[in-house]
Amino acid sequence: MLGRMLRRIRGMIQPWTERPGPRPSEGHRPEGSWLRETVFGANDGLVSNVALVSGIAGGTGNPDFILLGGVAGLVAGAISMSLGAYISTKSEREFRDAEETRERWEIENLREQELAETRQIFRLKGITGPLLDEVVDVVSRDHDQWIHLMMTDELGFPHAAPRPVVSAIIMGVAFAIAAFFPVAPYIFTEGSTALGTSLALSGVALFGVGALRAWITTGSMLFKGFEMVLLATVAVSIAFAIGQAVDVGV
Repeated sequence: MLGRMLRRIRGMIQPWTERPGPRPSEGHRPEGSWLRETVFGANDGLVSNVALVSGIAGGTGNPDFILLGGVAGLVAGAISMSLGAYISTKSEREFRDAEETRERWEIENLREQELAETRQIFRLKGITGPLLDEVVDVVSRDHDQWIHLMMTDELGFPHAAPRPVVSAIIMGVAFAIAAFFPVAPYIFTEGSTALGTSLALSGVALFGVGALRAWITTGSMLFKGFEMVLLATVAVSIAFAIGQAVDVGV
């Protein structure tokens, strides 16, 4: 009975939820849950390492130095990004857990106040009259469902809790794979050929990351792809100029 009532309420408030079976025609994409980590990690890996490699190439023609610097940037960056993603996501989860504990205490000790807040939540969604009383009564019977409602609708937390380990793995792997593109040509060649190939590979990869953003979200794949390439070009130009200036100064 409670489950059917909650599904009915969700169907009225959010008709896109709680539908049985697959809905391929609606165009919703579950990939959005890892989009931030993937795009952030890949973008940072590409931009930082192509800028690093270009900066070293601007200061020295020794391919061993360039390759060493690129590999070091890949490893150090992947570790740093993974740790950063883990710590930030873990902190977010701890904050969420603390708020959930507080919300549970309020439901158990300040029930009337929480009921008033719940009524206001559903009233703002357009539910009034006897149905409002029925909805609030049903929701307040199940404390877990009630707490989940308050966490999402009152406090604004996403439905799913963040996963620190998963975020760390996705961020680190995305960074490492992307950061390999600028380094790869120096394994097989050197000089201007290696630099040109490095820039070309990185440009293609950056365009792909931008297109992925557009494919999963909205917007023009062409525009977002070139946007990524343009931003990276600015970073690479600055790094290369600094590398040449340092080389001249030395």
